[in-house]
Amino acid sequence: METSIVTQNVREYKGDNNFILSLQNGLKKYGALTPKQLEAATNFFSKFTKEVKKESSEKQVNVNLKVSKFIAKRIANDNNLEFNPFLVTISKVLNETSKAYQVVGRMNTSDVTSCRCCGKDLTDWRSQATGVGPVCSKHLKIPYVKNQEDVAVFKKMLKLKIEDIGDLTFWVPKSQIIEGLDELSSQTSK
Repeated sequence: METSIVTQNVREYKGDNNFILSLQNGLKKYGALTPKQLEAATNFFSKFTKEVKKESSEKQVNVNLKVSKFIAKRIANDNNLEFNPFLVTISKVLNETSKAYQVVGRMNTSDVTSCRCCGKDLTDWRSQATGVGPVCSKHLKIPYVKNQEDVAVFKKMLKLKIEDIGDLTFWVPKSQIIEGLDELSSQTSK
């Protein structure tokens, strides 16, 4: 890889690899990377690009995933959300490596047994009816249900909130998918 491309890759990197982040800080501070740093960054980025399949591998899917706390937090941070989306419905797989998928999805709107925003099991009837617990309801800024009549209103407000957020594009390591990996794998292998 050419030196200027490697430097640009380091400068524009938005991931969470501590080594590349430390190179970013050094680049900001000193304006350049040492030859050994350039070599290490080249190895990092070339390894990553070799693993990614061609862009034309985009596949339409319809899979509900439950992701780990780590990935839910990353999705929230990358999209400036005030809550962590643990349950997402994947509509497209953009890329696949041996260890991860790059996907497009939205927060899940189907009936669930875990909270959409924190991943905890739902225990009372109100939480089970809405798919969100009382604390996470506050994070979503939707009033929590008090009686059965409030459930339909809550679901409409939740749907509007999800539509407002729109599609989320993110990488998810296969090891960080708690539920839905087998279904996603089978739909992408077709």
